[in-house]
Amino acid sequence: MYVAIPIVISAFAAEISGSLLLLNFLFLIPFYFLRKDYLHLILCAAILCVSFFYFSSKTSSLLTNSSIVTFQWKDQVKIDGSKVKGFARLTDGTIVYLLYTLESESEKELFQTVNLATFEFSGEVQQKELEPPAHGYAFDMERYLRMNGAVGFFEVVQLQESKRMWTIQSRLSQYRYEIKQHIQMYFPNSLVTEAEALLIGDRSGMDLSLQAEYRTLGITHLFAISGLHVGLLTFFIRAILLRLGFRKEWVTYCLLFFLPLYACIAGGAPSVWRAVTVTIIMLLAVTGNLRLRLDDGLALSAILFIGLQPHIVFQPGFQLSYLAAFSLLYSSAILKSAKNALYVSFLVTVITQIALYPVLLYHFFELSLSSFVANLFYVPLYSVFILPANLLLLACSYLLPPLAGVLFSLYEPVRQLIGSLTTWLASLPYQMWTPGRPDGVSVTLAIIGILIFLVCLERKKAIVFGLICLLMPAVYMEIKPTLHRESIVSYVDVGQGDSTIIEMPYRKAVYVIDTGGVVRFGDKNWKTPEQPFEVGRNIVVPYLKAKGITKIDKLIITHADLDHMEGADEVLEEVRVKEIHIPPGSEQEETMDEVLHLAQHQKIPVRLVGEGVHWKVDTHVFQYVAPEERVYDGNDSSLVVGMTVGELTFLFPGDLEAAGEQRFLHRYSTTDFGRVILKAGHHGSKTSSTDPFIRFVKPEFVVISSGRNSRYGHPHAEVVERFEMYGVPYWSTAERGTIEIRTTGQSYKVLSSR
Repeated sequence: MYVAIPIVISAFAAEISGSLLLLNFLFLIPFYFLRKDYLHLILCAAILCVSFFYFSSKTSSLLTNSSIVTFQWKDQVKIDGSKVKGFARLTDGTIVYLLYTLESESEKELFQTVNLATFEFSGEVQQKELEPPAHGYAFDMERYLRMNGAVGFFEVVQLQESKRMWTIQSRLSQYRYEIKQHIQMYFPNSLVTEAEALLIGDRSGMDLSLQAEYRTLGITHLFAISGLHVGLLTFFIRAILLRLGFRKEWVTYCLLFFLPLYACIAGGAPSVWRAVTVTIIMLLAVTGNLRLRLDDGLALSAILFIGLQPHIVFQPGFQLSYLAAFSLLYSSAILKSAKNALYVSFLVTVITQIALYPVLLYHFFELSLSSFVANLFYVPLYSVFILPANLLLLACSYLLPPLAGVLFSLYEPVRQLIGSLTTWLASLPYQMWTPGRPDGVSVTLAIIGILIFLVCLERKKAIVFGLICLLMPAVYMEIKPTLHRESIVSYVDVGQGDSTIIEMPYRKAVYVIDTGGVVRFGDKNWKTPEQPFEVGRNIVVPYLKAKGITKIDKLIITHADLDHMEGADEVLEEVRVKEIHIPPGSEQEETMDEVLHLAQHQKIPVRLVGEGVHWKVDTHVFQYVAPEERVYDGNDSSLVVGMTVGELTFLFPGDLEAAGEQRFLHRYSTTDFGRVILKAGHHGSKTSSTDPFIRFVKPEFVVISSGRNSRYGHPHAEVVERFEMYGVPYWSTAERGTIEIRTTGQSYKVLSSR
């Protein structure tokens, strides 16, 4: 166990900073000096040094820019629209992430009829440039590849040949594919997604609404092949074999053979192998076949995975599964005090949720409060009813199809009733606690509080004191995001679009101007992805939640262009909005339909606002300086927002173009806007930021919100040259990522995520 700790710390230190190695003093030196075990102290120090240098030097050789390679897709390969993408293994064992663009609909149909993981392909590949994350809380492709052991992201330029493989691995993959096809053919449509997830670990068919419901209730782990899942499966098989009269030794041998086989059939993902490995170690330890303490067994399996793939320590699943296992193992005295199964289930839920909450907040920024109660109902439900039912239905659909039909007719209505109950429970308000991503101080305080609480609970002394120690860090996390004195203006990198978030001092109010979005061309066809990228859900919402923002006082949609408001419906679904502002006439645009429908459903007032509307928050004055009363005509009808704080005025002109800027100059020619920080109109287009406008406004800093390698050429060269000619410094989200400006009204500080 005490060997695993320095190895884990070394893996983190090799990736983040060598200074993290000092954390070993917190874990090892007090322990060994108390026990006077200097030999093990020296041994662990040696392991620490060796593992750190091993992880630091563990790199795989990259391909050249263009290479002819032979590869095999792994089971996670996915056909999405016109793209085939997923991890692949080259002949030398190197893992890469590959992308192949299908040339025709007929080729797509051909690929869909076979299991790609059973074929060996050869072709020319080129390394693709990775898109940097939009901000520090968004998806990071580079880290995702490293966590999965991949050395790079490559595009298949041309496939040259393919041949079916007949290896053991490909046969197991084919069995998994056939099981999936069988489920889709024989199971009712409403049961297919659940059966695929529980039986073969395939959650690709799980829609976003169902994922959101499970996340709200804190039961996502039940819909995956986790340690609990594999443990239950092992228990069922062991109980059946023992009931049939098999000797315990033979049952153990059968399970030791079956579990690795099941890991392959279930997709062979690292999380599945982790669950299977831990189950095997615990099975051997419990049956006396392995003279090893359970904690040492768990530590041994962790060392194995880290040694093979050091970056696995950054996977949330790795951290959560081992932390949950160790927390339950070291809380065995607490669990033994329970007098009935319900109380045991409650304690297991409490211990794991409390032990895991700092990690959950770091990765997902929120925590389900209802999970403490929901798991009491859903864990036994899945353990005793849903998982066994799916196993039975699968077996019957193979062996006795007529009986399976009868069982489906009985099970499906019950499962639909459970699904309706889940949807209703998930719709109840105030179930999620969203304090944002905790910093190092918060995490440290949380860990200390958790340890004190569990010690008090185990000793059954000073439980109230332990509870206070547990809750105080949580209270600190809740109030910390509101303690800033400055106004914070964040220009979120949403690619080719706009989204700005304004936080008042002490978070007295939060305003969001536009939500970004993706402009889609043409009707849906075979090239259209099943789940298109959603800017609001994948970029804007994570930024809000990571900062602990759960309420938006005003959502301002400058105009009805998709790159400014397509993500608004996703924001409305995830974050509470008190009021929506839109320019007059934009409510008639078709692109606004979904937003207006959601606003009506959630009873959010929608105000048509224009020039002259203003409000005040302490010393901050907000005013719409455009549009004036006129017919809505798109870009030049954009809501232009001005925020004045102290000597500074922040101007947000939406997509205002030359004609709109000219009208602005005509109306405000005698107005002194003070020191102006300008968001360049229309993403730096040559039709905006005209010479008269810039000469009048005299911005002292400009932010340009545009996409990398913009197809529209934003920002245009003449606009950039104009800023340079007037000596105006500018930052672009395309280069800098998300840009944050903090000010008290006199001076300001500009930060960026890159």
